[in-house]
Amino acid sequence: MPQPHAIGNDVSGSSCCVCGATDARSLVDVVLIGGAKATLCGSHALMHRRSPAQARSSAQLRQMLGDRRGRRDRRLEGDELGAALTAAFSGDRRAGDRRLA
Repeated sequence: MPQPHAIGNDVSGSSCCVCGATDARSLVDVVLIGGAKATLCGSHALMHRRSPAQARSSAQLRQMLGDRRGRRDRRLEGDELGAALTAAFSGDRRAGDRRLA
């Protein structure tokens, strides 16, 4: 499990090996299968921790966790909760629904 970067503790790399983020406050080291270490940003460390497949190298991490835009876009698929939230927070309310001050 990745350990949070604390002030004074150095991580093995100066940037996330997946996205290149360099903010030292968000960088953590993870131990890969076989014992190799890789430096990840917090977002990619979380994705790595939740992933059912574990990587053996930084190259595999980049492949597994990298750009996901080539995958199916699920934003256009609506659901009942999403529709209710959109309706609740849209500015298209009827005038009778608003209280007068």
